[in-house]
Amino acid sequence: MIRAERAADGTLDAVADVTVGVETMTIRVPLGRLDGEIDPGGLRNTPVVVVAERSVERVIEAGVKRAGGASTVTTTAAANAAVPLGAALLGSGGRAEVALVQAQSGHAAATALRIVRALGGRPLPVLEFEDLAAARAIVEGCEIDLDVALPSVDGPLRHRFRGLAAELGLFADHHVVEVDPRPALAGGLSRGIDGVPMLELAAAAAGVLAGRIAAGNRRWR
Repeated sequence: MIRAERAADGTLDAVADVTVGVETMTIRVPLGRLDGEIDPGGLRNTPVVVVAERSVERVIEAGVKRAGGASTVTTTAAANAAVPLGAALLGSGGRAEVALVQAQSGHAAATALRIVRALGGRPLPVLEFEDLAAARAIVEGCEIDLDVALPSVDGPLRHRFRGLAAELGLFADHHVVEVDPRPALAGGLSRGIDGVPMLELAAAAAGVLAGRIAAGNRRWR
């Protein structure tokens, strides 16, 4: 549940108590001069995929649509955006079953994931496993627990993904789900899974997981 608090200058914050493990933290999300009431349920479990690289956006969207038949909407985590990210996400909640946030840095991605969790959404990061420094900047900068889609592939590539995930501490601190990325890559597998970059596989897995969560939300509602 989130609550709204208005400052003296008229700007609005969404405030939520988030439980991680045995600890509860209070997260305040600036919403700017948002008009109207805030739904106490916030994003209501809407999956939000956070990615730094725009080139894999089409793969994420393909996974969302083929796995769950859901619609997506793209927002931004830019610090200088005209609309604060929290307000943009709450505004997108009625227009799409999955949101896609583009973050330009590890810090921006970690902040976006934190905001998603505070607003009652499901934060799904796309990690660059081939750039552990970039992936670590997201994971270590985000004190909440995350849902991480790990591509379910065979052979040495699977061991490589799992080894890198272990190195990042994903199995200890987060919810890791192995997901078949192939639905997002349908029609583009002439090179085989082994020829697909790890970032693209991670994006495909995140899109498929987001689509499945959206489909589950739809059945529940």
